[in-house]
Amino acid sequence: MTIYLSKPFILASVSPRRQELLRSVGLKFNTIPAHVNEEYLDGESPRAHVRRLSLSKAMTIARKNPSALVLGADTIVVIDGLILGKPKNKKQAREMLEKLSGREHKVFTGFTLAHGATKVYKTKVIQSAVLFKKISFEEMEWYVMCDEPYDKAGGYAVQGKGAYFIKSIRGSYTNVIGLPLCEVLEELKNLKALTFR
Repeated sequence: MTIYLSKPFILASVSPRRQELLRSVGLKFNTIPAHVNEEYLDGESPRAHVRRLSLSKAMTIARKNPSALVLGADTIVVIDGLILGKPKNKKQAREMLEKLSGREHKVFTGFTLAHGATKVYKTKVIQSAVLFKKISFEEMEWYVMCDEPYDKAGGYAVQGKGAYFIKSIRGSYTNVIGLPLCEVLEELKNLKALTFR
């Protein structure tokens, strides 16, 4: 059996993780990055932030490609009310790991499916909780010296070497990678855009 989409499908992102997840279930799609301002608004909650950005990304691309179904997404890592972005250097990566070490944090992904021609769009926010083991100094140095932390929110990859630090996940595993695959496919089904044949 194969998954079929009734409309052309565009991922409004160049994230390799999101592309891998969609390909893993056999979806065919094009990628067009949506270059939107990702700065936080004053007083904006994590949920509101990822919801707004996913909607903005999807709608930006859907307006230019009205016949396609567009998926926009945004993922953030939050601990103690602090949003951890992508570390720019070893110092920032180390500081993030120190915050996460031995504690639980939350991962929020907002995703939006938009179809410009029919002006149909659906936005959802999925939350997962991730518990880290206590990370030793040697383990931290080993990790910040590899390439993995530097293009990922929170400075770690659950599907890579960073898996070593994770004791448990409550909620969607693929959400922690960057896209809650189960929920995205369910919404495609609800929009009558996805069939199994």
